[in-house]
Amino acid sequence: MLKRQKQVTVRFTEEEYRQLKNKCDTAGMKMEPFLRALVSGCTLRERPPDSYKALAAQVAAIGNNLNQLTRLANSTGKIENAQLAEANRMMQRIWQLVREGQ
Repeated sequence: MLKRQKQVTVRFTEEEYRQLKNKCDTAGMKMEPFLRALVSGCTLRERPPDSYKALAAQVAAIGNNLNQLTRLANSTGKIENAQLAEANRMMQRIWQLVREGQ
């Protein structure tokens, strides 16, 4: 287990502290891990919106369905118009979800 034995005290103005707090909140991190990440050279990004996980799950489910259609087409050597229409509908749904998630 990593034991942190060194401590640094830093003083901020109200404005600097507010900016740091806002950046931590935006990244979804507490201050200490946030500052450690900055010191180690990590590029910190904003935390994805809460709807991101649900969107990713829906896209993954649609991707699974597309994979099943593709596997069927590859195994039979043909694909029917109904299967193509279904694949197209799934892709349209993915784009709709992505646009709504932005």
